[in-house]
Amino acid sequence: MNRCLISCLFLLFSSPLLAQGLPDFSANYLIRLNGIQAGELKRSLVTQADTHRLFKSETQAKGVFAFFKPEKIVETSLWRMDNDTIAPQQYRYIRTGGKKDKTMALDFDWAAEQIHIDDKKQPWSLALEIGTLDKLVYQLALMSDLAAGQHQFNYRIADGGKIKQYKITEISRETITTPLGDIETIKLTRERNRPKDRKTTLWCAPSLQYLPVMLEHIEKDGTVFTASLRRLSGIDTDNAFTLKPHKTAVSD
Repeated sequence: MNRCLISCLFLLFSSPLLAQGLPDFSANYLIRLNGIQAGELKRSLVTQADTHRLFKSETQAKGVFAFFKPEKIVETSLWRMDNDTIAPQQYRYIRTGGKKDKTMALDFDWAAEQIHIDDKKQPWSLALEIGTLDKLVYQLALMSDLAAGQHQFNYRIADGGKIKQYKITEISRETITTPLGDIETIKLTRERNRPKDRKTTLWCAPSLQYLPVMLEHIEKDGTVFTASLRRLSGIDTDNAFTLKPHKTAVSD
């Protein structure tokens, strides 16, 4: 399973009250590699007993791809609201089942203004500024900023042991087809520094609180990964999708 797809996926609140009000949900996506079914992605948002919220992403190769790449990737982001701003507390990345396992732990110490990072090799720290997000929870920020009417987005992200700027731009409105039916979306792209870099496109649905319903990721070599929403609970889907009528045979 391609890790770039996972990090950009659903390629994932500066309007923080919306972040707090986002309901707990569970979503399941079908992943395809060059049009062939390759695995599934599960996403969930759960409110903890102490009011912290846990955003989880789990990706698993399926079918023939599980034989060649039996990796499982689990990402989690534990966060809370602080002065009407999302404040990540812990981010975890765990990859198992492949040739080489990998773990990455980020702990956000807001009092000391430090991010403590441990990749099981050599721990280190980065300066922590207000507004910094992890590379999973920013996807909830995108949903909220879309709901607030924004069209361009710039996020400060702790990603891979570094601080990066994620720039995302709205392109157009587009009706797309998913396993659940047709749905109106806002199409966005993540801008990258070099034109020949990988290309990531997102389609977020206003009728589903701007949840991403499809993502397309194109590698430098032309390999295309897509993820399409196929199951959703916790967010009302009534009237969100338009089902295509079934074709009927015409008799003589």
